[in-house]
Amino acid sequence: MEHSELYYCGLAAAVFITTSLVVALVRWFHMCHPYDHRPNYYYPGRPFFSAIFLNSLVLLPYMLHPESTDAWYLTRMYFLPVAQCYFTVLLYTYFGNIMQWKIWLGPIVVVGAPIFLCLTAALILAIWPGEQLETRISPVLAGCLLFIPGAISTLVSLTTIVVIRVWAKRFNEDEYSNPNDFPVTVARRWTLLVFVNMVLCWTAVLLNSRLIMALIMLFFSASSVIIIISALHPHRNRPIEEEEGEAQEPAAAAGTVRKRNISREKMLEIMSSIHAVVDEQQAYLEPHLTIQEVADRCGYSRSYIADIIKSEYGGFFDFINSFRLNHVTVYLQEHPNATIQEAAEASGFSSRQAYYNVKSRIEKDASKAYLR
Repeated sequence: MEHSELYYCGLAAAVFITTSLVVALVRWFHMCHPYDHRPNYYYPGRPFFSAIFLNSLVLLPYMLHPESTDAWYLTRMYFLPVAQCYFTVLLYTYFGNIMQWKIWLGPIVVVGAPIFLCLTAALILAIWPGEQLETRISPVLAGCLLFIPGAISTLVSLTTIVVIRVWAKRFNEDEYSNPNDFPVTVARRWTLLVFVNMVLCWTAVLLNSRLIMALIMLFFSASSVIIIISALHPHRNRPIEEEEGEAQEPAAAAGTVRKRNISREKMLEIMSSIHAVVDEQQAYLEPHLTIQEVADRCGYSRSYIADIIKSEYGGFFDFINSFRLNHVTVYLQEHPNATIQEAAEASGFSSRQAYYNVKSRIEKDASKAYLR
């Protein structure tokens, strides 16, 4: 490569490292008030977030010597197996903490340990004075150390994306009554961004082009800025006092309909209790109503309530919001001068946008059902 091209490659690496360091420092030191007094709840996974972005410092040898074969191998190692492992950790530390799901820690350690050993070996090669990489290890071994961990980390990352999207779908429909209680939109955007970054990582490594890697580093820098801006304001809207002492069931329990041997009379009794709480007592007016709270007021286990609402009404989310949408209509009729914002908040929606989101979704589902 020409000297000018290598200069731009080193410059792109400098931009990437600098951006990553800024993101790490902002994530660690900045928290919006009043959420800063409970960072573990409103900013889950914050230490991991900062540590991962600080790790971009391992690319310093490439930034200083982009012409070096050793530094180039280190860079490819960083963006193929290591970066994808980071994607998985970032997603799980954020959404896994929200879900109070700790099972992921073991598999990540098992998968991540050999990957970090490979990265450490590549870093030593890059900074240790002496002969170039191709004279130290065979090309076959170098390829195995790069592509086998890369394939494993890609598989783990894809699995992570699927798991988090399933969480988003289940908890949007079957656990919470407002779309803002679980960061569904954020989960979908971040998983999409991670998937795009995975594709770009493989593209850069397979093409073995420093210029393409430079462009991808700039894209990653922009992605990092987008993520930190998105994460600055917490995407959890339940008041703190409502969260303290509240236990959530594992993610696998959400959205699962179990067949139970209960009589029709017992089912009707439970359904009557549900309607008494939700409709007659107007529990649907509470913006952050959860299925656990409905179960507590009905006097039955959450699993019974969840099964019946799922099988008889299509899901907790739609069930509660059908009452809210009707309440908005009635409220506007009784208060002709009221705004949509006022009507939405008076009907149990956390915001006007939440009202529009729910209305659009339920109307779309109804249209699909009609066409069938």
